[in-house]
Amino acid sequence: MNSLPLKFRFSLFVLTLLLLSNCNPPQQQIEEKPNILFLAVDDMNDWAGFLSGHTGMKIHTPNIDRLAAASMIFTNAHTPAPACAPTRAAILSGVHHARSGAENVYWGDGPKWRDFEALKKVTTLEQFFKKNGYKTLGAGKIYHSQAPPWDATSQVEPANWDFYYPSPYISHPYQIRAPEEVIYPEEVDNENRPGGGANSWWTWGAIPVPDEKMADYHVADWARYQLGQQHDKPFFLAVGMWKPHDPWEVPQKYFDMYPLEDIVLPERKKDDLEDSFDHGRRWIMKWVLDNDQWKKIIQSYAASITFSDAMVGRVLDAYENSEHTDNTIVVLWSDHGMHMGEKDNIEKFTLWERSTRVPLLISAPGMSLAGKICEQPVSLMDLYPTLVDLAGFEAPTHLDGNSLLPQLKDPNTKTSPVISSYKFSYKKKEAVTGHAVRSMRYRYIYYPEINLEELYDHENDPNEWNNIAYKEGNTQVIDDHRKALLDMLPQMLWKEGQPEGYTIDKDGNVKMNDFESF
Repeated sequence: MNSLPLKFRFSLFVLTLLLLSNCNPPQQQIEEKPNILFLAVDDMNDWAGFLSGHTGMKIHTPNIDRLAAASMIFTNAHTPAPACAPTRAAILSGVHHARSGAENVYWGDGPKWRDFEALKKVTTLEQFFKKNGYKTLGAGKIYHSQAPPWDATSQVEPANWDFYYPSPYISHPYQIRAPEEVIYPEEVDNENRPGGGANSWWTWGAIPVPDEKMADYHVADWARYQLGQQHDKPFFLAVGMWKPHDPWEVPQKYFDMYPLEDIVLPERKKDDLEDSFDHGRRWIMKWVLDNDQWKKIIQSYAASITFSDAMVGRVLDAYENSEHTDNTIVVLWSDHGMHMGEKDNIEKFTLWERSTRVPLLISAPGMSLAGKICEQPVSLMDLYPTLVDLAGFEAPTHLDGNSLLPQLKDPNTKTSPVISSYKFSYKKKEAVTGHAVRSMRYRYIYYPEINLEELYDHENDPNEWNNIAYKEGNTQVIDDHRKALLDMLPQMLWKEGQPEGYTIDKDGNVKMNDFESF
């Protein structure tokens, strides 16, 4: 180098300084920002072991329980919607679907949620982190999608991701089915089976294959690979498990953990819906009872939960053995709950506790969260602002949720009531929109089109069996919950008079007209 002319040596020195100045500051910035492991589990209600939501029956979720032991547990967490598509669009856009209009299940391929005016230009969660220097990696069901052999649809927006497995256009691997003689047994009425008769997707039963043949196994495999790599940027890694979404078909070994003779049925009150909204799904429950399938459904759902837990466990194993453990935020959530016979319903699509309550866990570097429990009502809408806050960024102004950082610092910090909404639509019937407000003690629901109100006191009625909205002495409670709803929807109006299709007697008892028992 000394043999080079002075001007060339000086130029080389300057070039070296420039290279160093261009490399070091970004690296320093990268090290300061935490990674994010964003674990989504489809259709998992509070039966997960750490929440013990199914009295009398142990559901095996050792891996999620392990994460819960290292995280803050939010025991009163609720989804914004009791369905996949509106929930996921709301969480990831930060705009509650009661405001955006995306209140029902909207089908189709591509980012259909962008069709709603309020969502056309918003910065989504993954888009925010990509714009702020993160590597965005996704796999499986994060936005609403369907997996082959059903329609191969994905509502992922490709430009927001550096890589998506298996593809942003088909966001979940092919999923094999159980044998036809298992899912369509001769002893049941397959012709009138819910979900499409003899070609129904609404099925359950054991698949005679190992885990390696399951779609979620491959999603977990890809996530494990990413966790084992060094990354030149902080990463936002979103991993979406399909199970325990129906069909409830998983390998035999998970069914073996739940023998039919050990199955405990959930509590069901006869004529439970006489004083509440008819969700339009009682005929499904009647089919289940008429065909003696209730225990088999419980067995299959429990098996699917435990299978999903095993797949989450494979991801957690890779994470815990990686170099990223000291600088990664980990969150686990499910998009909504599930009825397993309560309120005469199988699946979701209601505004009661069974549909809205979800598992939510948060672990963050530098915070001692292990073993802490927050019982305050929180919403999955709070995920976006919380992650932005934990990563040290300023939150976008369009977010409807609230950062949970105050609760992570002190789980007794009070929150405001949270809102879940859904638009119920049936064939040959007008659509009915409902809004539920969940506070620490109460659940309040209002259906504007039919002017029906429901109120449940969880302190005395955890099963939500008795609608006390019209009982004397509850006026102030109703007003408080109405105000919470008005904070989000200031245009909301309450009509005078009795609800359409119901009779309220002098004692405040509610009775649906033309109610039919079974």
